[in-house]
Amino acid sequence: MRPRNTPWLVVGAVLVVTASTAAHHGRLDYRDDQIETVKGTLVKIDVSNPHSIVYLDNRDPQGAPGQWTIEWVAGLQLKRQGVMDGMLKPGDQLVITGYPSRNPAEHRLKLRTVARPADGWRWAGTFR
Repeated sequence: MRPRNTPWLVVGAVLVVTASTAAHHGRLDYRDDQIETVKGTLVKIDVSNPHSIVYLDNRDPQGAPGQWTIEWVAGLQLKRQGVMDGMLKPGDQLVITGYPSRNPAEHRLKLRTVARPADGWRWAGTFR
C-alpha cells in the first residue's frame, strides 16, 4: 500500500533542492542588470570548485586603495575553457568586467570578462 503523503514528500524535496541551488548561486547577491569595470593588480587567484575567486587591488577614482573579491567559474570549467594554472600571476595588471554586488561596500563582482592588456590575453567564456 502506498502512503498518502508521498506526493507531498516529493514536492518538499524539489523545493528544498531548488532553494538550496538558488541560494548557492547567489543570483540575488549580484545586480545582473548592471556591468562594472575594475582595473587593478592581481593579488591572488583561488582556482577551486564550485567557484574560483580572484583578488584584485585597485584604486578608486579618488586614488584610495581597495581590494575587490571577484567570483569566477569553477576551476574545472576554467580548465575546459583553456585557462590553465599559472596563466594569471600575482602582479598581472587586469581589466575585469562583471556584475556588481547589491551592496557596493562589499567590493565584489561576479566576473563576466577578464583581460590582461600587456599581452592581449582575454577570457570571455561562459557560465554554466
